[in-house]
Amino acid sequence: MNAADEAGTTAAPGRKRRTGSEVFLVFPLIALLNFAASPLFSIWLSKTVPVSLDFSERIEVELAGSPLYVEGLSTLTVPVEELSSWAVGQFIAAKVVWIVGLFVATWFAARAVSELTKGQQFSDRMSRSLAGLSWTLVAVGPLYALAQVPADNLVIRDLGLRDMGVDNGVTMMLVYLWLGGAILVEILRRAVKRGRAVQDELDGLI
Repeated sequence: MNAADEAGTTAAPGRKRRTGSEVFLVFPLIALLNFAASPLFSIWLSKTVPVSLDFSERIEVELAGSPLYVEGLSTLTVPVEELSSWAVGQFIAAKVVWIVGLFVATWFAARAVSELTKGQQFSDRMSRSLAGLSWTLVAVGPLYALAQVPADNLVIRDLGLRDMGVDNGVTMMLVYLWLGGAILVEILRRAVKRGRAVQDELDGLI
């Protein structure tokens, strides 16, 4: 074996091995972004707005001249021409907030998983990534609700459903899921921060 072959087969001592496991985050990211962006494609391609509303009882809704019976949390495919420009614009704004927040959160999560796969679970980058993920969840939740609730209320107004026991699609279940996710990430961040402090103490004793 010549010197060039030896140089090619010998890894650089300071280079960290990468497992490539973080690449798998791309697949759920694509799926989630596709799900989040699908309402925008519906508005653009089919000229319909998929709106999720919470119906307290079974009622009949007329869409595009056809009767539809709905109950509970249901998704209505509403033609754009039946809604005001304000309602459609507010709906688009809510989905943009959701898509941007999802993209930023996944980026921070990918950085955290990248550190985990390298065995650097207590690194500064890991702590910063979890902090960024935590703040993203805390910020995006209220911003999305502030945009989506008025959008749903405008749809309810335009469809004449105000007096029929209909509420917006931001249910308490979604609120609990958001709170649970934000609290879980914050617990992980504090655990990583504490683990880093303990690791530094142990390094000082050696």
